[in-house]
Parts: sequence; C-alpha cells; structure tokens
Amino acid sequence: AVGLAGAWLALGAHTPYQRWKVYRQRHLLIVASKTDPEAFRLCKAIATVLAADLPESQARASRAPNLVRIASLLGTAQMDVAVLAHADAAALNEGAGPFAETGAVTLRTLFFIDRHLLVCRADFPQEHGFLIAEALDHNGSALPGAVPDEGSVPVPVHPGALEYRRTRNGSG
Repeated sequence: AVGLAGAWLALGAHTPYQRWKVYRQRHLLIVASKTDPEAFRLCKAIATVLAADLPESQARASRAPNLVRIASLLGTAQMDVAVLAHADAAALNEGAGPFAETGAVTLRTLFFIDRHLLVCRADFPQEHGFLIAEALDHNGSALPGAVPDEGSVPVPVHPGALEYRRTRNGSG
C-alpha cells in the first residue's frame, strides 16, 4: 500500500505540468513583465480585445517575474506572444543587454502600442498574425496609442501583420 501511494504521488506530481502544457496550447497567452506595469496594463487590454473579437483565441494576459524569464518562455516555445518596450524587444531580438547570457530570440512585431510592441516568435503562424493585427486595428480605441504600424521598426514586422497592412491599405 505504501508503494502504491508513493507511485500515485510520483505520477500525480507530473499532472500539473501536463495540464499547464494543454492550457498553453488552448489559450493565446500574452506575457508581460512584472517589472513593467504599463506593459501588463496593455497586455490585459490586448487580451480583452482579442478574447472579444477572436473568441477562439481564448486570449489571456500573463505575467513573468522579469524580462529574462520572458526570454526563456519565448525561446523555449512555452509562449508565443509578449508585450515589451521597444528597447527590450530590440535587445531580445539581438541577444543584447539583459539577454546577452540567454541569447537572441527571433521576434516579429504584430502591433505597435505607444512605447511598447506586441511581439511574437518568428514562427508564429502568418494567419494568426493577420487576425491579431486586424482585431487590434479594428478595436484601436480600446488601446490608446495603438497603431498597426509605424515608420521606424526596432523589430521586423510579422508577415501576417504585413499582409493585413497591405489589405487595409487596398494594395493586397
């Protein structure tokens, strides 16, 4: 009985991880750093817009303790989307500054929000990038300072967001 109880506890210890993995697959988790309150406010606003406009995304805001943890989550494909300040996004994309030890994570910009960017991993599906850019552009009033694109880009724009921009401007 003791052995059976020990086996049950050992197997049960892995259950929360498996549930978290499934949760991440079913929800679009958008991460921001606890060290940047403005990023988290934007993260919550973006998740609210996406959950309403793209309910199948099941978008949720999430917080990481710091920027290095965000780099780890994105770099290991545990998360796909983050809200980062322009300089932090550029540094992570280049593996510079606080990310010198963790290395670069190739990012793409989905949307610009004032001094922050909504970025994703480079392998984020093009269709998803298009839908996110479209939803955020159509609901820009919920995101003060939000624009689908801007002149100087610290991180290259995602192909899906570029495609949305072309169709929005009538050239696609």
